[in-house]
Amino acid sequence: MDISWDKVNQELQDIRKRTEQLIQGLSSEDLTRRPESGGWSIAECIGHLNVTAATIQPLIDSALKQGKDKKIVGKGPFQPGTLGRLFLWIAEPPPKFKLKAPKAIAPAVSRDPSQVIAEFMRFQDGWTRLVKEADGLDLNKIKVKTFPGLPAMRIGASVPWMMAHQRRHLWQAEGVKEKCFKRSEA
Repeated sequence: MDISWDKVNQELQDIRKRTEQLIQGLSSEDLTRRPESGGWSIAECIGHLNVTAATIQPLIDSALKQGKDKKIVGKGPFQPGTLGRLFLWIAEPPPKFKLKAPKAIAPAVSRDPSQVIAEFMRFQDGWTRLVKEADGLDLNKIKVKTFPGLPAMRIGASVPWMMAHQRRHLWQAEGVKEKCFKRSEA
């Protein structure tokens, strides 16, 4: 599996469009409504992605700066490696199994949904910037330690992993919308 930044950039555009479609016509109350069966609201799904991005983006940024300083250059496409392939497989929707989000990256429930959405779009800008910053670096050789307890992974896998993670939680949020609002329209 090759990792291409063109593909990642396309995924970022798709994520923005999906998010805009997801929230279209929903009120703040709608965005914070949880399904009767339990689970996160749409705003909480997106809030979780914000908390994750706030944690991961600075780590990737730092690793890219170190790569530039050490002149670790290379040309893609890049390989995610065994660990990266595993994390991509786990994150890609639909979920293969349920994972409980660590407390450190659980979404805040008391935030204004419009702020959560605006923040999400700013983080998408951050992902776009990081992809540009990565251009020309050897993303197989530069590694980043993402979360405590997880081994370092290639930058060429960490960003695609986060894109898969975003798709997973947008898929989850779309399911919440389906459960909470399609029934009431019928």
